[in-house]
Amino acid sequence: MFVRRTRIIGTIGPASDNVETLEALINAGLNVARLNYSHGNLEQKTELIEKLRLVEKNFGSPVGILADLPGPKLRLGTFTEQIQLKKDCIVNLYCGNEHLDSKVEVLENSNDTIQYNIPVSYGGLSEDLTDNDAILIADGTVRLSVINSPKQKNKIVTCKVIEPGLISSRKGVNVPGTLVSLPSVGEKDLASIEHALNNNIDFIAVSYVRSALDLKPAIDAIAKAKKFTPIIAKIEHPAALENLDEILKVCNGIMVARGDLGVEIPYEEVPLVQEKLIEKTLERGLPVIVATQVLESMTHSPVPTRAEVTDIANAIRQGTSALMLSGETASGEYPLEAVQTMNRVCAHVEQGLEAMPSPPALSQYRATRAVAHAGVALSKEENVARLLVASQNGNAARLVSAYRPKCPITVFTNKIETMRKNTILWGVETI
Repeated sequence: MFVRRTRIIGTIGPASDNVETLEALINAGLNVARLNYSHGNLEQKTELIEKLRLVEKNFGSPVGILADLPGPKLRLGTFTEQIQLKKDCIVNLYCGNEHLDSKVEVLENSNDTIQYNIPVSYGGLSEDLTDNDAILIADGTVRLSVINSPKQKNKIVTCKVIEPGLISSRKGVNVPGTLVSLPSVGEKDLASIEHALNNNIDFIAVSYVRSALDLKPAIDAIAKAKKFTPIIAKIEHPAALENLDEILKVCNGIMVARGDLGVEIPYEEVPLVQEKLIEKTLERGLPVIVATQVLESMTHSPVPTRAEVTDIANAIRQGTSALMLSGETASGEYPLEAVQTMNRVCAHVEQGLEAMPSPPALSQYRATRAVAHAGVALSKEENVARLLVASQNGNAARLVSAYRPKCPITVFTNKIETMRKNTILWGVETI
């Protein structure tokens, strides 16, 4: 029987946070559970981790847990009702306001122009923005243009609606071409890291990484806790593309976060950027995750679109280690069907693969890399049924996986932590 090699990551949320659904998802092929620390509180995360560990124990096979930090994501503040922004209307962004009763007014002596007062949680945005800057809301579905920016902190920025649409509380905000001065790891992120480490989370994803320095607070926190938790750098800003080589030297893998990335750069550039990111990461022998809108239509439909299936196939052919589901499993109507679909598509596409990506020429641990290469080369020549790897901390497993052998990889380890960390590695099962 063919064993699927590409790993499946699923975000756990209201649609999937009960034991019965978690068991069904893991039985359907889920390898890693993503906990989004942007939503909910730490107590809820603790309960969810306990449920996942219980399900893992019942199944007798490892389940990885990925803590996805909130990061410096710009968001609207909280307000009660959804607002349909109309073209050419005026929007006043109250920067530094977490909550505001969003008033809708008709301006006097202005040809009945509608004005909206909307909160933005980050006060520094009014200092960073310049007149004529574009502001994108809700993954770019709404576009504003800055009419008047005070260039001072905690002030009101006046904008005009260029592309209308529906907005609601806590929607994401992007400012393409502007390097907003938010730190990649802030106070909320440090608290999330501490919680993740105290609960033995297996991976930590750092949001909005722009340079290797953005990863330093997370690296230092992990070292201080005397842990060896892998750090996944989320690539979602153009600056990260320029600094990719330096980022890859200090992280343990990357996530191609196509949602924000596709807003920060022109959307037509995303496919080639994805391919380049996968290629550069595999050169280092590191795992790479492709995320966002992978099976978006399955949030409300039991079957995928043919374009989504092709998107999955392209990512697999490019060499991705894992594919990630977000709203599909967190809040969608068909979380189980989404994982089942991903499992089926991945397995079928992999059987048709003939050529795989180039080997990890730039990876660290050169001696381990040489042994891994020799083992994989022999396995191809002798047409063996399975590669067996002994790995205490997971480096040998990662490098054998990076060579993408044709046969399955079974890793033996004496650490449950290593078993869980291996859940993100292409083609690896661990005993």
